[in-house]
Amino acid sequence: MEFRHLRYFLAVADALHFTKAAEGLPVSQPALSAQIKQLEQEVGVPLFDRVGRSVQLTRAGSIFREHARRALREMELAQVAIAEEEGLQRGTLTVGVVQTVNAYLIPEIVGRFSTLHPLVSLKLDELSGPDIEAGVKSGSLEVGIGFVPVVSDRIESQPLFEEDFVLIASHRHRFARRRYLSLSALAKESLILLPHMFCTRRLLEASFEQAGVQPKIIVEMNSIEGILATVRRSNLATVLPRLSLGLARHRTLRAIALKNPTPRRGIGLLWKKGGHRSGAAKALTDQVRAVVAEHWRS
Repeated sequence: MEFRHLRYFLAVADALHFTKAAEGLPVSQPALSAQIKQLEQEVGVPLFDRVGRSVQLTRAGSIFREHARRALREMELAQVAIAEEEGLQRGTLTVGVVQTVNAYLIPEIVGRFSTLHPLVSLKLDELSGPDIEAGVKSGSLEVGIGFVPVVSDRIESQPLFEEDFVLIASHRHRFARRRYLSLSALAKESLILLPHMFCTRRLLEASFEQAGVQPKIIVEMNSIEGILATVRRSNLATVLPRLSLGLARHRTLRAIALKNPTPRRGIGLLWKKGGHRSGAAKALTDQVRAVVAEHWRS
């Protein structure tokens, strides 16, 4: 007995007509009749009473129908489970990540994931927040690690953490020993910032406007690592998410908290709403949550 016999049987049992059942199957009506006769021979009893062109289930046929449905359902579940397992053993997972997360948290996340699932190929794209949302919506990205709340109602998100922006300066800077500053104290401070194309910069400008401050921007750079290296070697300061200091790996930079207002942003996981989440995607997001939880406890 093969699973195709069960499918053919259920098609006839639902249609109670061989010709109609054959229309939805990849077999002709005579071939379908032959397959059902073969099944009945294997079962050992008639499954249908044939009355002219129509058929009726026998008592044995009614019993067999319930078991056939259950057997096919179990096979479908097994196929899904196997596909999920195969998804963790091969294939490619494409993920979009905002800059600071990509530079600081992703190395640890990738290290853990690749150890557990060495045959899954990860493709990580460092993108802006809007580009991550666009990629998740289009399906070109299976997972996004971007800003929350999201703009599109076609994206499902799960917050991971919220972090404040801080003033980052070298240990020689006049504010280096301060624990916190009002945002208005930066009105005349020479700053190096990300360009306006970054959501981080636009969020910061909104905070400056709220504080009634016109920032004195001396340099713009599109690399956080480049900004931090410049701050370390100059008397310029920058305003970046606190997570950016994870890139520094030295003790020559200081983070000074900002208030009135405190610029902050939320970071979260993004998926296409209603979209399928592969086993690989679920495994990766588990590692993301674990690394974030450990970082925020430390």
